[in-house]
Amino acid sequence: MSEPISRRNFLKKGLLIGAASGVVLCGGTSLVATYRPPLEKPTFSTESNGLNRILIAYATKAGTAAGIATHIGEQYANQGLAVDVMPVEQVNDLSAYATVIVGSGIYIGKIIPKAMDFIEKNQSALQNKSFHIFIACMTLREDTDENRKIVSDYLIPARAVVKPQSEGLFAGTINLSHLNLLEKMVVSSMQVPEGDYRNWPQIEAWAQAIPTAI
Repeated sequence: MSEPISRRNFLKKGLLIGAASGVVLCGGTSLVATYRPPLEKPTFSTESNGLNRILIAYATKAGTAAGIATHIGEQYANQGLAVDVMPVEQVNDLSAYATVIVGSGIYIGKIIPKAMDFIEKNQSALQNKSFHIFIACMTLREDTDENRKIVSDYLIPARAVVKPQSEGLFAGTINLSHLNLLEKMVVSSMQVPEGDYRNWPQIEAWAQAIPTAI
């Protein structure tokens, strides 16, 4: 039986995922190793023109944050709330929204750059809205106080730009079909089973508190 990996080795190997995928050389082997399969980025919108329209904008590498954003959007739509869900790069104007929720995966210990760029670009607008943020990170596969502190600290750069009214810290997923070859090799070495570790009741409870705060 293989020896369980330590927390230090787990975090070290997690960082290697990003380092491996960031190496792009001219050789054909490197291009194959860093090729990431195309990822669907869903959008969702209700037809309501309510004054308290909600935007859920997400940045995703492997689809985890997109899935959470869509799930929350459907939750709101089922309650008759006006909501739009889309990737951050598709958002052009925040004037129609009373509430903005930004979601992101964590990659190499950081919020995905597109999400951080969105927050910085829209700093002034977000400061005048009900602003909330969630992140998905496999460190929370084990939901302990220590791990939550580690993941919470990933939000320090975002807080320095705009302080969120609430923060959702959630576990993520491991789906090898969404990873490139080098990432698959590193994930396999971590001995973490492929699967969905998101706690949907936890996600729904966090999301449910947001409209009531508007």
